[in-house]
Amino acid sequence: MKFPILKGIPLSVLLALSLLAQLSVLPVNAEDRAVEFGVAIAAYDRKDYKQAEEHFRKAIELGEKSAKAWLYSAHTFMALGQYPQAYKTYEIVTRSFKNTPEAQIALQGMNATRGKAAVPTAAATTPATATKGQPASAQTAPATPGAVGLAARIIIIAPLMNHPPCSSASIKAVQDAVSGLPPHLRSKLDNNGASIVLSPNLIDRWPNSLNDLPEDKDEPTLAELGGRIYGKEMCVYERPKVRGSTNLGTARAPRLIKHTVLNMCFQVLDDEMTLSKDPGLRAAYELDKQSVPESMTEKLATFLKNDDWGPRETCAEMTGAMLGGGDEYTDDLFRCFPNTRKWLRTKLQI
Repeated sequence: MKFPILKGIPLSVLLALSLLAQLSVLPVNAEDRAVEFGVAIAAYDRKDYKQAEEHFRKAIELGEKSAKAWLYSAHTFMALGQYPQAYKTYEIVTRSFKNTPEAQIALQGMNATRGKAAVPTAAATTPATATKGQPASAQTAPATPGAVGLAARIIIIAPLMNHPPCSSASIKAVQDAVSGLPPHLRSKLDNNGASIVLSPNLIDRWPNSLNDLPEDKDEPTLAELGGRIYGKEMCVYERPKVRGSTNLGTARAPRLIKHTVLNMCFQVLDDEMTLSKDPGLRAAYELDKQSVPESMTEKLATFLKNDDWGPRETCAEMTGAMLGGGDEYTDDLFRCFPNTRKWLRTKLQI
């Protein structure tokens, strides 16, 4: 196909006009983004949280992914009583904007939301009709005969986006973790309504989460982690999401799935029994922490935090390993936190 020649117009002018045309498009998006954010702030200030949520979401979709935008969005979900979404959005701030004032506020929001963030395990739609904000179809995992309590509350989420379904090995790993719990700990989880939801990935459970993943940051997104807890619901993800697509990576090994479940079981028990805040535990933890060699501080950074999350993560990881799990941190934690391990064994009778 031949194109018409623009006679009499120098090439340099044509290039300049082309560049100007491209640049003229950019302010439109920036202006739209600013307008949406401004409307969202105004709605938030007058406590019209439904309108605020819609406009914060639009602003973020247009590229307004600042710490302030995510934090306001989380506050809005909190005000609307959408605690799971609030928790996840606060967590985005803490992971993507570390060491900022917004991250500190978001951490307080996570703490305030944690006890309220229980997510209904009942599925609302089938994969073919799942829409924004709705979970995918759920099917009950094959339970052992006579299963009760936590074992009867294992839910498997069917895949979306042509993802493979959760494997029988992963399902068995979840069931083995539950059946292997010491009876006195298992009974607490049986009686407090805790549940486990296994899905191929976060985006199979919550498809709209695709809009909330800050993949321009170096830190792992929620869709790349092994799971998260919302209230007493332990969400386990079999595969990590591949950045820039809806594809999933290789399935995590059954041993890691089992460890994730046991780690989470401790955290649910911790919320009920306040184990990681016990003065005796803190004394043992601080004693061990002072002796961690400098060569290990980078690898164990998560477990050396100066807030409540340091001891909580340490206790969860070690308890998960002592109950039959284990991962790449197990040997180092056992070696560096012997007093903490001893306290946990005695307190939990394991």
